[in-house]
Amino acid sequence: MSVLRTVAVSALAVSALAVALPLPAHAADAGTPAKPGKASAVTAELALNVTLLNAVKVPVEVALNKVESPAQRDGAMLTATVDGVDNGKPVNLVKAQVGKSVTKADDKLATASVQLVGADVHVPGLPLTTLLGLEAMSTEVSCPVDGQPTAKVTAPVKLTVLGKSVTVGLNSPTHVDVPAIGSVDVEFSKKTVTSSTAAASALEVQVSINPLNLNVAKVDGKVTVAAVSCEKPVAAVAPAAATSGAPSPSGSAPGTAQNRTAPKESGEELAFTGSTGTTAMAAGGFTLLVAGGAAVWMTRRRRAAHARHR
Repeated sequence: MSVLRTVAVSALAVSALAVALPLPAHAADAGTPAKPGKASAVTAELALNVTLLNAVKVPVEVALNKVESPAQRDGAMLTATVDGVDNGKPVNLVKAQVGKSVTKADDKLATASVQLVGADVHVPGLPLTTLLGLEAMSTEVSCPVDGQPTAKVTAPVKLTVLGKSVTVGLNSPTHVDVPAIGSVDVEFSKKTVTSSTAAASALEVQVSINPLNLNVAKVDGKVTVAAVSCEKPVAAVAPAAATSGAPSPSGSAPGTAQNRTAPKESGEELAFTGSTGTTAMAAGGFTLLVAGGAAVWMTRRRRAAHARHR
């Protein structure tokens, strides 16, 4: 009886070992497809708080000629309606001879650009006074898939703020005070470049004025002119080669999950049934258990025959 117990324990141990063995890792990395870049451009963007004479506040959130990749938009007259100002009539916020926003993006390059020529920027309450006047300026950003993103701003040939001719500084905002109207801070060529993105704005203008015209008591906020941004594309990643749990002794490529490349001596019949090496080991354990039982049965029979002959 002790022999049978020993054989059974050994067979169970072999079966447990077969089940515990990890399956070969045959799945390959599928890789990732190429991802196109992104780009955006806006000719002018106004984020203003307009306070009317009756203390009612009217927010003005307007983006003019705003496009995202890939697209293009042109316009010489850019208007928006501001309720409560000038009896609800459209307010010409930007008027330009040329106002152009262009974006392009694919899996190789993302670009954005804005061009303004002969442009006047207005705010509600000042229909006859130009907040910003500029002859020509442009911005451009580029994000190539295999290169460093870049940003470029071309300074305006001539710039006026509330009718005053000014020269903007490169390192700090230019402050302009206008008696009986208010003050304006102008920042030129604001750029941000990282390893994968680029952004630029030609002019950022902080406005704080008290026009007292067209039912307007106060205007404050920010005006951004010629703003662009881009994000570089992501290159495709090729699939990685399939790997197995253990290297092949002969140095050849490992088989698939169904062992279809296994040589005949290692169990070709298993390949066609979809069986794995683990199944074969489990089957071997079962065979060992049956063989052990047969051996015990034969031993007992011999002992019984020996006892009868005594």
